[in-house]
Amino acid sequence: MKTAWLLSEEGLLFVNGEPVSNVPFGATPVVAGAASGDLLAVIVDHHEVWTRTGGCWRRAATAPEELNCISITADKRLLVGSAGARLAWIAGGEACFIGNFDDVPERSLWKTPWGGPPDVRSMAVAPDGTLYANVHVGWIARSKDGGRTWESIHKGLHMDVHQVATHPVNPAIVIAATAGGFHFSEDWGETFAIRNEGMPSLYQRACACFDSGEVFLASTSCGPHGCAEALLLRSENAGKNWEQVKGLPESLEKNIDTHQIFILGKAHGLVMVDNSVVYETFDEGIHWRQMGSFPRLFGGVVVPDRG
Repeated sequence: MKTAWLLSEEGLLFVNGEPVSNVPFGATPVVAGAASGDLLAVIVDHHEVWTRTGGCWRRAATAPEELNCISITADKRLLVGSAGARLAWIAGGEACFIGNFDDVPERSLWKTPWGGPPDVRSMAVAPDGTLYANVHVGWIARSKDGGRTWESIHKGLHMDVHQVATHPVNPAIVIAATAGGFHFSEDWGETFAIRNEGMPSLYQRACACFDSGEVFLASTSCGPHGCAEALLLRSENAGKNWEQVKGLPESLEKNIDTHQIFILGKAHGLVMVDNSVVYETFDEGIHWRQMGSFPRLFGGVVVPDRG
């Protein structure tokens, strides 16, 4: 049985809204998290990485760069994505940036709509250990050798990717939520196909797949600011057709953002609405019920029941 902690601007919270006890960084914002087995890792206030194993916390690293996202690789190493579209290993108390990722030939094409530097916005680890990092704005980068070498994958993929995710069982399936719709790959990202039938808008921020591997979720809106028309949609056929879920408001004031669709099991999931209201499903996203309101939320992280 899996349970979750919520990542909030007031630290780690239980799903009942109470703060998680015995956390050394207290109510400092926790902006990203990842878990694998008994290892849990979080990014605190964009500059610190903390880990928890066996109930004990330790500060794993401090970085001057702004850290956006974190993953735990198949061999239990910590990989972080940062501002400036960089990747780094957490080792020896610091962020050790990956030169091969910095040298991806397509880097010269990476950009943002406002003219600032790009970011690594999300990462995903496939069941076979293949690593993916989405660059905003600059497609997706992939590593097939545990993070030693990286290449850009973009055939059929919209450049403006907001989240990359992997299938829980089939390592060949990669999905992406983009400004141009839901993109689906069945060949480790070599090629992508757009699948948007039934979607009222192509603009997306988040995507996920339930642990059953049969049902996908994606958020849509009319643009980057939500425009009071943000929705959550569900597909039972690998994104070929979509329909709006039941139990959420007909339209939302803000986007369901990157990492704010959070899967806990075969049929169990959470979604963060308007950055602060949590809804829960137990039937693979057909029906949702409101759990409560919280401080600003960034996502969630799976923890063992004893957490």
